[in-house]
Amino acid sequence: MKRKSLIGFFLLSLSWNMTASPVLVTDSLKQMADTAVGKQKVTLYIQLSEQYRNISVYDCKGYFQKAFALASQLKDENLMGLAQKTMGVSYFYWGDMPHAFQFFKNGLNHYRKAGNLKGESNCLNNMGLVYEGQARFDSAAYYYKASYLMEKKLGNLNGEALSLINMGNIEYYRKNYHDALKFYFKALQNFVKTEDQNGIAMAYNSIAIIYTQIGEYRKALSYLQKAQNIYIITGDTRKLSRVLDNMADIYSDHTKEYKKAEMLYRQVLQMKKELNDKDGIALVKCNLGVLYSHMGLDTHALSFFDESQQLYEEIGDKTGLSMVALNKGRALLDAKSFNKAIIEFKKCLDISEKTGLKEYINNCYEGLFKCYAALGQYDQFNKYYSLFEQNRDTLTQKLEESRIAELEAHFKIDSLIKQRKKLLQESKRKETRIRTYILISISLFFLLIIVTLAFILFRKAKKEASKYPVNKI
Repeated sequence: MKRKSLIGFFLLSLSWNMTASPVLVTDSLKQMADTAVGKQKVTLYIQLSEQYRNISVYDCKGYFQKAFALASQLKDENLMGLAQKTMGVSYFYWGDMPHAFQFFKNGLNHYRKAGNLKGESNCLNNMGLVYEGQARFDSAAYYYKASYLMEKKLGNLNGEALSLINMGNIEYYRKNYHDALKFYFKALQNFVKTEDQNGIAMAYNSIAIIYTQIGEYRKALSYLQKAQNIYIITGDTRKLSRVLDNMADIYSDHTKEYKKAEMLYRQVLQMKKELNDKDGIALVKCNLGVLYSHMGLDTHALSFFDESQQLYEEIGDKTGLSMVALNKGRALLDAKSFNKAIIEFKKCLDISEKTGLKEYINNCYEGLFKCYAALGQYDQFNKYYSLFEQNRDTLTQKLEESRIAELEAHFKIDSLIKQRKKLLQESKRKETRIRTYILISISLFFLLIIVTLAFILFRKAKKEASKYPVNKI
């Protein structure tokens, strides 16, 4: 299993999707900042902080500090909130979630003091994204809904749509596909009304992920290609990389076009490195591990899984760690390293149970009962197979209620079911034989007692008879 590249959208402080060279843009901004004064100078410092986000962490932080210090001198709560929020975005992309959350929270407080509802909504949305990255879905859903209600109050269709996308993402992770799709289609309607091309592409990507889950791979690819075309025109490299990653997943996992998948993953990995996107790099490395496992290149696969795991540990992304452990377990299972696979499945299960990742939990049950079946440990096999069946029944019922067919993956376990039935039959035969042996033993025991008693009585009668000799006539 892979974590699909859903596109949660940051409402960035400013939109600087420049097509010119970043160096030229930065030099131009520096010249403007040198001569600017007051609020304009603060805004330019914030823009410079954004520009240095993927170039120099030191300079990014430095320009933020200049911007915030000047905004504080001017006592401008809006600019103070904007500076804090922009710095939060930088920390998010660097994978430092605790600092990202704190800066968003600071930004929220400044915007509240200024009475800036739009700024508040942006910060609430971003705080939801931090919780989503930590797999704290209830908290994420709370902040997304708060952002959505604020955007609705403002009458901002685009803002509503962005919150709807993120709310849909939470339902996707919870495996509530019907609700996720409902949020995505509502978002798409809003984006079409406002003619927001980036938003339309975002909704296309999200809808494609649902189609992938229900096995409509060609339809999913058509939506991803539509999104790809838009992002190429708008020049949004970050979102384009996520769309290409999702296309590669389909080629790797479903249509088995491995060369296409490898080419796309390598392309995406390069894009993620240029963006200094740790979370994105970790995801692609995990996906490459899955691909090489499919291709039978186990050494390559395990190497990429280890690299991905290390990055997710640095970031503190629980969903990512769970995903890597699951995929590594599956690769080890395919390589018949059953004991090592069990360690990874249990690692995934431990994280997933704590974070509520239901789909990962059931996949862990599946991996574990297959491992224990192969090892001949049938008590453990029965335990995890029963948990798998119970959990699968619950999921299937939930999906039927949401009226989306074939959303639950069907696992090929016929042979294991037969093996289980065979074991039960063999157990019954053994019980029957044991009962027969016991009955025979009891019968022999009683027979022996009867013979012994008869012998004793016979000897006693003979002895008594010898006391009275019979006279011959």
